Amino acid sequence: MTLAKPVAIYLKLVAAAVVVNFFVYPFYGPGESPDDPANLDVWLVLNWFMAAALVAALLTTWQRRAANPHDRNARAMFVATVVMTIAFVPNWFSATWAHGGNGTIWHIIDTTMPVLLWIEGHRLWKAS
Repeated sequence: MTLAKPVAIYLKLVAAAVVVNFFVYPFYGPGESPDDPANLDVWLVLNWFMAAALVAALLTTWQRRAANPHDRNARAMFVATVVMTIAFVPNWFSATWAHGGNGTIWHIIDTTMPVLLWIEGHRLWKAS
C-alpha cells in the first residue's frame, strides 16, 4: 500500500488533536452559566477530520481483514472501527445539524477513538 505512511500520519494527527482538545476543552468550552451555550466550534470542525479518519480506518482495517481472514487482530480492529463508526455517525449528525448529541457518547468516542486511530496508524506505519 503506497499510501500507508500518509494515512498513518493522518490517523495519528487526528488522534493527537482529539486528545489535546479533549483535555483543553473544559478551559475554553463550557459557558459560564447553565444558560450559556457551550463553545463547540473546535469540536464541530474536528468532527469532520474524525469522520475522515474513521473512513480511512474502516478501509484499512477492512483491507487487512480481507487479506488475512483468520487473523483475530485484524478482525478485532475492523469490528472495533465499525462499532466506533456506529456510535460516531448519529451523534455527529445530531450535534452538527440538529444541535444535539449525547454528551456521554461523546466522552466515550473522544476517549476511545484516539486509541483506535493511534493503533491503526502505528500498524500502518510499521507495515509500510
